[in-house]
Amino acid sequence: MGLEIEFDYDDTQGGVWSPAREAPPLHERVGRRWNAGLSTGNPLFVQAGIALAALALGAASTAGFLEGRSAARDRAIVRLHLAPIDPFVIEPLAPAPSDVRQLLATPWTNTFDQHVTLNVINDSPDSVALLGAQITAPQFGTATLTPVSSGAPTAPGAVTALRGVAHFVCGDLPSVDPVATVARLTLRTADGHTRVQSLMVDRFSDVEEVTVCAAMPGPQVVTATKASTLPMLFPGDYLYDVDVTNRAPFPLLAAIPLNLRASWMSGAGLDVQLSNPLPVTVPARGSARIELFVSVQNCNVAREAVQAGYAYDALAFTDARDGPSNPQARESDQSLALYDPAVINQYCGLPELPGISGGGNGHLK
Repeated sequence: MGLEIEFDYDDTQGGVWSPAREAPPLHERVGRRWNAGLSTGNPLFVQAGIALAALALGAASTAGFLEGRSAARDRAIVRLHLAPIDPFVIEPLAPAPSDVRQLLATPWTNTFDQHVTLNVINDSPDSVALLGAQITAPQFGTATLTPVSSGAPTAPGAVTALRGVAHFVCGDLPSVDPVATVARLTLRTADGHTRVQSLMVDRFSDVEEVTVCAAMPGPQVVTATKASTLPMLFPGDYLYDVDVTNRAPFPLLAAIPLNLRASWMSGAGLDVQLSNPLPVTVPARGSARIELFVSVQNCNVAREAVQAGYAYDALAFTDARDGPSNPQARESDQSLALYDPAVINQYCGLPELPGISGGGNGHLK
Protein backbone atom coordinates (compact mmCIF):
# COMPACT_ATOMS: atom_id res chain seq x y z
CA MET A 1 0.00 0.00 0.00
CA GLY A 2 1.26 3.48 -0.79
CA LEU A 3 0.15 6.92 0.12
CA GLU A 4 -1.29 9.23 -2.46
CA ILE A 5 -0.36 12.88 -2.29
CA GLU A 6 -2.90 15.32 -3.76
CA PHE A 7 -2.27 18.89 -4.79
CA ASP A 8 -4.97 21.39 -4.09
CA TYR A 9 -6.05 23.06 -7.32
CA ASP A 10 -8.92 25.40 -7.91
CA ASP A 11 -10.73 23.82 -10.87
CA THR A 12 -13.24 26.62 -11.31
CA GLN A 13 -13.11 28.72 -14.42
CA GLY A 14 -9.82 30.65 -14.41
CA GLY A 15 -8.53 28.53 -11.53
CA VAL A 16 -4.81 28.81 -10.67
CA TRP A 17 -2.38 27.14 -8.37
CA SER A 18 -2.20 28.69 -4.85
CA PRO A 19 0.27 31.62 -4.81
CA ALA A 20 3.75 31.01 -3.44
CA ARG A 21 4.41 32.28 0.05
CA GLU A 22 7.68 33.49 1.57
CA ALA A 23 9.14 31.50 4.47
CA PRO A 24 8.31 33.03 7.89
CA PRO A 25 11.05 34.77 9.92
CA LEU A 26 13.54 32.64 11.77
CA HIS A 27 12.06 33.40 15.20
CA GLU A 28 8.65 32.04 14.11
CA ARG A 29 10.23 28.82 12.94
CA VAL A 30 12.18 28.46 16.17
CA GLY A 31 9.01 29.07 18.18
CA ARG A 32 7.39 25.98 16.64
CA ARG A 33 10.04 23.48 17.61
CA TRP A 34 7.69 21.94 20.20
CA ASN A 35 5.84 19.84 17.48
CA ALA A 36 8.89 18.94 15.46
CA GLY A 37 8.60 15.36 16.73
CA LEU A 38 5.47 14.87 14.62
CA SER A 39 6.82 16.22 11.37
CA THR A 40 6.17 14.31 8.15
CA GLY A 41 9.67 13.04 8.14
CA ASN A 42 9.13 11.26 11.45
CA PRO A 43 8.75 7.44 11.03
CA LEU A 44 5.98 7.38 13.63
CA PHE A 45 3.87 9.79 11.59
CA VAL A 46 4.26 7.65 8.44
CA GLN A 47 3.24 4.47 10.25
CA ALA A 48 0.21 6.18 11.76
CA GLY A 49 -0.86 7.35 8.28
CA ILE A 50 -0.52 3.85 6.89
CA ALA A 51 -2.62 2.40 9.71
CA LEU A 52 -5.39 4.95 9.20
CA ALA A 53 -5.43 4.33 5.46
CA ALA A 54 -5.68 0.57 6.01
CA LEU A 55 -8.61 1.01 8.38
CA ALA A 56 -10.43 3.25 5.90
CA LEU A 57 -9.85 0.79 3.03
CA GLY A 58 -11.09 -2.13 5.11
CA ALA A 59 -14.23 -0.28 6.12
CA ALA A 60 -14.94 0.68 2.51
CA SER A 61 -14.45 -2.93 1.31
CA THR A 62 -16.81 -4.28 3.96
CA ALA A 63 -19.43 -1.68 3.09
CA GLY A 64 -19.14 -2.53 -0.62
CA PHE A 65 -19.54 -6.26 0.08
CA LEU A 66 -22.64 -5.68 2.17
CA GLU A 67 -24.09 -3.36 -0.43
CA GLY A 68 -23.45 -5.98 -3.13
CA ARG A 69 -25.29 -8.64 -1.12
CA SER A 70 -28.19 -6.26 -0.60
CA ALA A 71 -28.30 -5.49 -4.33
CA ALA A 72 -28.38 -9.22 -5.10
CA ARG A 73 -31.39 -9.59 -2.82
CA ASP A 74 -33.19 -6.62 -4.41
CA ARG A 75 -32.21 -7.40 -7.99
CA ALA A 76 -34.83 -6.41 -10.56
CA ILE A 77 -32.93 -6.77 -13.83
CA VAL A 78 -35.32 -8.15 -16.47
CA ARG A 79 -34.47 -8.68 -20.11
CA LEU A 80 -37.13 -10.54 -22.08
CA HIS A 81 -36.98 -10.96 -25.84
CA LEU A 82 -38.98 -12.85 -28.41
CA ALA A 83 -37.68 -16.33 -29.13
CA PRO A 84 -35.55 -16.43 -32.29
CA ILE A 85 -37.67 -19.15 -33.95
CA ASP A 86 -41.46 -18.90 -34.32
CA PRO A 87 -41.95 -16.26 -31.63
CA PHE A 88 -45.64 -15.74 -32.44
CA VAL A 89 -47.68 -18.62 -33.83
CA ILE A 90 -51.37 -18.46 -34.80
CA GLU A 91 -53.43 -21.55 -35.52
CA PRO A 92 -54.32 -21.36 -39.25
CA LEU A 93 -57.88 -21.34 -40.46
CA ALA A 94 -59.46 -24.57 -41.56
CA PRO A 95 -59.61 -24.80 -45.37
CA ALA A 96 -62.86 -23.63 -46.90
CA PRO A 97 -65.03 -26.17 -48.73
CA SER A 98 -64.17 -26.42 -52.40
CA ASP A 99 -67.59 -27.59 -53.53
CA VAL A 100 -70.02 -24.81 -54.48
CA ARG A 101 -72.96 -26.52 -52.78
CA GLN A 102 -71.03 -26.86 -49.54
CA LEU A 103 -70.00 -23.21 -49.69
CA LEU A 104 -73.58 -22.07 -50.23
CA ALA A 105 -74.71 -24.22 -47.30
CA THR A 106 -71.99 -22.80 -45.00
CA PRO A 107 -72.95 -19.55 -43.23
CA TRP A 108 -70.40 -16.82 -43.92
CA THR A 109 -68.59 -15.24 -41.00
CA ASN A 110 -65.66 -12.92 -40.47
CA THR A 111 -65.04 -13.86 -36.82
CA PHE A 112 -62.79 -16.68 -35.67
CA ASP A 113 -61.50 -17.99 -32.33
CA GLN A 114 -57.94 -19.14 -32.92
CA HIS A 115 -55.25 -20.44 -30.57
CA VAL A 116 -52.16 -18.23 -30.39
CA THR A 117 -48.75 -18.95 -28.86
CA LEU A 118 -46.10 -16.44 -27.75
CA ASN A 119 -42.55 -17.72 -27.12
CA VAL A 120 -40.32 -15.54 -24.94
CA ILE A 121 -36.66 -16.03 -24.01
CA ASN A 122 -35.23 -14.90 -20.66
CA ASP A 123 -32.01 -12.92 -21.17
CA SER A 124 -31.91 -11.78 -17.54
CA PRO A 125 -29.07 -12.82 -15.19
CA ASP A 126 -31.58 -14.56 -12.91
CA SER A 127 -34.64 -16.74 -13.25
CA VAL A 128 -37.99 -15.03 -13.70
CA ALA A 129 -41.48 -16.47 -13.39
CA LEU A 130 -43.83 -15.45 -16.22
CA LEU A 131 -47.33 -15.21 -14.80
CA GLY A 132 -49.24 -14.29 -17.97
CA ALA A 133 -49.62 -11.79 -20.79
CA GLN A 134 -52.15 -9.46 -22.36
CA ILE A 135 -51.59 -9.25 -26.12
CA THR A 136 -53.36 -6.71 -28.34
CA ALA A 137 -53.71 -6.38 -32.14
CA PRO A 138 -56.13 -4.64 -34.50
CA GLN A 139 -57.54 -7.97 -35.66
CA PHE A 140 -58.47 -9.35 -32.24
CA GLY A 141 -58.37 -6.58 -29.65
CA THR A 142 -56.98 -8.10 -26.44
CA ALA A 143 -56.23 -11.77 -25.77
CA THR A 144 -55.15 -13.29 -22.44
CA LEU A 145 -52.26 -15.76 -22.53
CA THR A 146 -51.07 -18.05 -19.75
CA PRO A 147 -47.75 -19.92 -19.49
CA VAL A 148 -47.80 -23.52 -20.62
CA SER A 149 -45.50 -24.36 -17.70
CA SER A 150 -48.00 -22.93 -15.17
CA GLY A 151 -45.77 -20.12 -13.93
CA ALA A 152 -42.66 -22.21 -13.25
CA PRO A 153 -39.46 -20.08 -13.12
CA THR A 154 -37.69 -19.57 -16.42
CA ALA A 155 -33.92 -19.96 -16.12
CA PRO A 156 -31.56 -17.50 -17.84
CA GLY A 157 -31.48 -18.32 -21.57
CA ALA A 158 -34.57 -20.55 -21.41
CA VAL A 159 -37.78 -20.09 -23.41
CA THR A 160 -41.29 -19.87 -21.99
CA ALA A 161 -44.38 -20.48 -24.11
CA LEU A 162 -47.64 -18.65 -23.37
CA ARG A 163 -50.89 -19.75 -24.99
CA GLY A 164 -54.42 -18.47 -25.26
CA VAL A 165 -57.36 -17.94 -27.60
CA ALA A 166 -57.77 -14.76 -29.64
CA HIS A 167 -61.14 -13.67 -30.98
CA PHE A 168 -60.44 -12.38 -34.50
CA VAL A 169 -62.81 -9.90 -36.11
CA CYS A 170 -61.77 -9.18 -39.69
CA GLY A 171 -63.56 -5.93 -40.41
CA ASP A 172 -62.45 -2.95 -42.44
CA LEU A 173 -58.79 -1.99 -42.44
CA PRO A 174 -57.72 0.69 -39.91
CA SER A 175 -57.78 4.30 -41.11
CA VAL A 176 -54.14 4.77 -40.08
CA ASP A 177 -51.03 2.66 -40.58
CA PRO A 178 -51.48 -0.86 -39.20
CA VAL A 179 -51.10 -0.89 -35.43
CA ALA A 180 -48.40 -3.10 -33.97
CA THR A 181 -49.14 -6.25 -32.00
CA VAL A 182 -47.91 -5.66 -28.43
CA ALA A 183 -47.68 -8.01 -25.45
CA ARG A 184 -47.71 -6.84 -21.82
CA LEU A 185 -46.10 -9.59 -19.76
CA THR A 186 -46.62 -9.94 -16.03
CA LEU A 187 -43.71 -11.60 -14.24
CA ARG A 188 -42.12 -12.15 -10.85
CA THR A 189 -38.44 -11.19 -10.63
CA ALA A 190 -35.66 -12.52 -8.41
CA ASP A 191 -36.43 -9.99 -5.68
CA GLY A 192 -39.98 -11.34 -5.34
CA HIS A 193 -41.67 -8.32 -6.88
CA THR A 194 -44.31 -8.52 -9.61
CA ARG A 195 -43.57 -6.37 -12.64
CA VAL A 196 -44.95 -5.68 -16.12
CA GLN A 197 -42.85 -5.48 -19.27
CA SER A 198 -44.02 -4.68 -22.81
CA LEU A 199 -42.74 -6.38 -25.95
CA MET A 200 -43.51 -5.48 -29.56
CA VAL A 201 -44.53 -8.77 -31.15
CA ASP A 202 -45.37 -7.72 -34.71
CA ARG A 203 -44.64 -4.19 -35.99
CA PHE A 204 -47.39 -4.15 -38.64
CA SER A 205 -49.50 -7.14 -37.47
CA ASP A 206 -48.59 -8.98 -40.66
CA VAL A 207 -48.70 -12.41 -38.99
CA GLU A 208 -52.31 -11.97 -37.90
CA GLU A 209 -53.41 -10.49 -41.20
CA VAL A 210 -51.84 -13.20 -43.38
CA THR A 211 -52.72 -16.15 -41.15
CA VAL A 212 -56.37 -15.29 -40.50
CA CYS A 213 -57.94 -12.24 -42.15
CA ALA A 214 -56.25 -12.53 -45.55
CA ALA A 215 -56.98 -16.28 -45.55
CA MET A 216 -60.64 -15.73 -44.66
CA PRO A 217 -62.98 -17.04 -47.39
CA GLY A 218 -64.85 -14.23 -49.09
CA PRO A 219 -68.63 -13.97 -48.86
CA GLN A 220 -68.99 -14.35 -52.64
CA VAL A 221 -69.50 -17.70 -54.35
CA VAL A 222 -69.12 -18.07 -58.13
CA THR A 223 -71.86 -20.45 -59.18
CA ALA A 224 -71.55 -20.39 -63.00
CA THR A 225 -69.53 -18.89 -65.86
CA LYS A 226 -70.25 -18.53 -69.56
CA ALA A 227 -68.24 -17.23 -72.51
CA SER A 228 -70.07 -15.87 -75.55
CA THR A 229 -68.68 -14.56 -78.83
CA LEU A 230 -69.34 -11.16 -80.31
CA PRO A 231 -70.25 -10.36 -83.93
CA MET A 232 -67.49 -10.85 -86.47
CA LEU A 233 -66.89 -7.10 -86.43
CA PHE A 234 -64.98 -7.74 -83.19
CA PRO A 235 -62.69 -10.72 -83.85
CA GLY A 236 -60.67 -11.80 -80.86
CA ASP A 237 -63.20 -10.29 -78.43
CA TYR A 238 -65.78 -12.07 -76.32
CA LEU A 239 -67.95 -11.62 -73.24
CA TYR A 240 -67.48 -13.64 -70.08
CA ASP A 241 -70.46 -13.84 -67.70
CA VAL A 242 -69.94 -14.67 -64.04
CA ASP A 243 -72.87 -15.59 -61.78
CA VAL A 244 -72.19 -14.71 -58.14
CA THR A 245 -74.11 -15.43 -54.92
CA ASN A 246 -73.52 -13.28 -51.85
CA ARG A 247 -73.50 -15.13 -48.49
CA ALA A 248 -73.05 -11.97 -46.39
CA PRO A 249 -75.88 -10.15 -44.59
CA PHE A 250 -74.87 -6.92 -46.37
CA PRO A 251 -74.59 -6.03 -50.08
CA LEU A 252 -71.32 -6.36 -51.97
CA LEU A 253 -69.71 -4.21 -54.63
CA ALA A 254 -68.01 -6.09 -57.45
CA ALA A 255 -65.25 -4.28 -59.34
CA ILE A 256 -61.96 -5.24 -60.94
CA PRO A 257 -58.69 -5.28 -58.93
CA LEU A 258 -56.32 -2.40 -59.57
CA ASN A 259 -53.70 -4.66 -61.17
CA LEU A 260 -56.18 -6.78 -63.15
CA ARG A 261 -55.42 -5.51 -66.65
CA ALA A 262 -51.64 -5.63 -66.15
CA SER A 263 -51.76 -9.16 -64.70
CA TRP A 264 -53.95 -10.58 -67.45
CA MET A 265 -52.05 -8.77 -70.19
CA SER A 266 -48.63 -10.02 -69.11
CA GLY A 267 -49.68 -13.47 -67.88
CA ALA A 268 -52.43 -14.42 -70.34
CA GLY A 269 -52.17 -12.04 -73.28
CA LEU A 270 -55.73 -10.83 -72.64
CA ASP A 271 -57.21 -7.44 -71.85
CA VAL A 272 -60.02 -7.72 -69.29
CA GLN A 273 -62.51 -5.00 -68.33
CA LEU A 274 -65.95 -4.73 -66.77
CA SER A 275 -68.57 -4.25 -69.47
CA ASN A 276 -70.33 -1.85 -67.12
CA PRO A 277 -67.83 0.76 -65.86
CA LEU A 278 -69.70 1.14 -62.58
CA PRO A 279 -69.26 -1.45 -59.78
CA VAL A 280 -71.94 -4.11 -59.78
CA THR A 281 -73.99 -4.48 -56.59
CA VAL A 282 -74.70 -7.99 -55.32
CA PRO A 283 -77.58 -7.81 -52.81
CA ALA A 284 -77.31 -9.29 -49.31
CA ARG A 285 -77.80 -13.06 -49.55
CA GLY A 286 -78.73 -12.54 -53.19
CA SER A 287 -77.21 -13.11 -56.61
CA ALA A 288 -76.08 -11.09 -59.62
CA ARG A 289 -74.51 -11.61 -63.04
CA ILE A 290 -71.27 -9.76 -63.76
CA GLU A 291 -70.21 -9.31 -67.37
CA LEU A 292 -66.55 -8.97 -68.37
CA PHE A 293 -65.25 -7.85 -71.74
CA VAL A 294 -62.20 -9.87 -72.86
CA SER A 295 -59.96 -9.06 -75.83
CA VAL A 296 -57.08 -11.18 -77.17
CA GLN A 297 -53.91 -9.05 -77.34
CA ASN A 298 -51.03 -11.53 -77.54
CA CYS A 299 -51.69 -14.84 -79.31
CA ASN A 300 -48.56 -16.66 -78.13
CA VAL A 301 -49.11 -15.80 -74.46
CA ALA A 302 -52.83 -16.48 -74.68
CA ARG A 303 -52.30 -19.94 -76.16
CA GLU A 304 -49.75 -20.82 -73.48
CA ALA A 305 -52.14 -19.61 -70.76
CA VAL A 306 -54.97 -21.74 -72.13
CA GLN A 307 -52.76 -24.82 -72.19
CA ALA A 308 -51.53 -24.24 -68.64
CA GLY A 309 -54.95 -23.27 -67.30
CA TYR A 310 -53.67 -20.16 -65.54
CA ALA A 311 -56.14 -18.31 -63.30
CA TYR A 312 -55.70 -14.75 -62.11
CA ASP A 313 -57.73 -12.42 -59.90
CA ALA A 314 -60.59 -11.15 -62.01
CA LEU A 315 -63.05 -9.57 -59.55
CA ALA A 316 -62.71 -7.69 -56.26
CA PHE A 317 -65.59 -7.72 -53.74
CA THR A 318 -65.99 -5.15 -50.96
CA ASP A 319 -68.67 -4.16 -48.46
CA ALA A 320 -71.11 -1.96 -50.39
CA ARG A 321 -71.81 0.03 -47.21
CA ASP A 322 -68.27 1.44 -47.46
CA GLY A 323 -68.93 2.90 -50.92
CA PRO A 324 -66.75 2.46 -54.00
CA SER A 325 -62.94 2.86 -53.88
CA ASN A 326 -62.85 3.14 -50.08
CA PRO A 327 -59.22 2.53 -49.00
CA GLN A 328 -60.37 1.12 -45.63
CA ALA A 329 -62.69 -1.49 -47.17
CA ARG A 330 -61.40 -5.03 -46.90
CA GLU A 331 -61.17 -6.57 -50.37
CA SER A 332 -61.87 -10.19 -51.27
CA ASP A 333 -60.40 -11.12 -54.66
CA GLN A 334 -61.88 -13.83 -56.87
CA SER A 335 -59.61 -15.68 -59.34
CA LEU A 336 -61.00 -17.07 -62.57
CA ALA A 337 -59.76 -18.63 -65.81
CA LEU A 338 -61.33 -16.25 -68.32
CA TYR A 339 -60.57 -18.21 -71.48
CA ASP A 340 -62.62 -18.99 -74.54
CA PRO A 341 -60.24 -21.33 -76.42
CA ALA A 342 -62.42 -21.35 -79.55
CA VAL A 343 -62.24 -17.57 -79.92
CA ILE A 344 -58.53 -17.45 -79.09
CA ASN A 345 -57.60 -20.16 -81.59
CA GLN A 346 -59.80 -18.77 -84.34
CA TYR A 347 -58.48 -15.25 -83.88
CA CYS A 348 -54.87 -16.42 -83.79
CA GLY A 349 -55.34 -18.51 -86.95
CA LEU A 350 -54.46 -21.80 -85.24
CA PRO A 351 -56.34 -25.11 -85.00
CA GLU A 352 -58.06 -25.80 -81.75
CA LEU A 353 -55.90 -27.59 -79.22
CA PRO A 354 -56.71 -31.27 -78.61
CA GLY A 355 -59.06 -31.77 -75.69
CA ILE A 356 -59.86 -28.02 -75.37
CA SER A 357 -63.07 -26.65 -76.79
CA GLY A 358 -65.15 -23.67 -75.80
CA GLY A 359 -64.10 -24.05 -72.15
CA GLY A 360 -65.24 -21.89 -69.30
CA ASN A 361 -68.97 -22.47 -69.88
CA GLY A 362 -71.35 -24.13 -67.49
CA HIS A 363 -71.97 -24.42 -63.78
CA LEU A 364 -69.19 -24.81 -61.25
CA LYS A 365 -69.14 -27.87 -59.03
